[in-house]
Amino acid sequence: MITRRLFSAAVLGVAACGAHAADPFPIPGKTITMVLPSTSGSAGDQVLRMLADKLKDEWKVPVIVDSKPGAGGAIGTQFVARSAPDGHTMLLGFSALVQSQAFGIKTPYDTLTDLIPVARLNDVPLVLLTGDMGITSLADFAAKAKADPAQFNFGSYGAATTGHVYSSLINLKHGMNLVHVPFRGTPPLTAALLGGHVKSGVSNLDSLSHIKAGKLRALAITGTKRSPLLPDVPTFSELGYDITSGGRYWLLLPAGTAPQTVDKVRDAVLRLLKTPEVREKMLAIGLEPASGEREDVAGDMRKEMDYWKRVVQATGIKAGD
Repeated sequence: MITRRLFSAAVLGVAACGAHAADPFPIPGKTITMVLPSTSGSAGDQVLRMLADKLKDEWKVPVIVDSKPGAGGAIGTQFVARSAPDGHTMLLGFSALVQSQAFGIKTPYDTLTDLIPVARLNDVPLVLLTGDMGITSLADFAAKAKADPAQFNFGSYGAATTGHVYSSLINLKHGMNLVHVPFRGTPPLTAALLGGHVKSGVSNLDSLSHIKAGKLRALAITGTKRSPLLPDVPTFSELGYDITSGGRYWLLLPAGTAPQTVDKVRDAVLRLLKTPEVREKMLAIGLEPASGEREDVAGDMRKEMDYWKRVVQATGIKAGD
């Protein structure tokens, strides 16, 4: 016979188990790790550190940024995909997440099933840069490069990256065969452009201060309209190039993370994206902040995947090129 006391104890036991299973995020005393799947010092690194600084105060737990570069972002991404789905390990996703299939890269994870897209953080404008201030436009660059290709080359922030693809599209359009010089990230590419070691390169706006100081010239920029960061620089589309998409930064969590945890992270991040302080800091480092509104992030990533399949096919670039 089940007595009232036994029944009450059973109810309390179930309730306790339920409370334990639904422990609120964040877990008190447990560090939150925001993984940067590239080298430190980039705009993405600065974005994560900005968010970490704000979120640690809101969530009352340590929030750190951990750089795990390598394999085009796959090492850091795999680390997050295999982490405990408790909300305490997050990923800064960038273009490599949606480009891998287009490049024929096999990854140990599936972007849209092993990870949960939480929020789009930024759009990342990409610009064609040169340190040769005697070059005044993209047309001028192409004409001079075609006339004297031995004096021209192009750098990128890594083989089989967006910068590599877009410079290759410019080469193809003008029948050039400029030598590709890959670097390990945007900081060394910027240094090479400033030092004259490479003639051109498509990069993000980590270099905005150098452009404004007149040390580098931006010849064209991605996007469907001109960027408020560089309103005098024409878009590639204006100049007749099939180059529209820049970069994106997304925040992602491991698959299996509880919906209430995903919502709590999403709501906190979107709220920060609306604050003038965060928006101004992002613009200052060459990023266009997202609206701070809820959106179909997975759908956005799928559209980017389709775009890159088409663009990469046009260049013939494969992983390892």
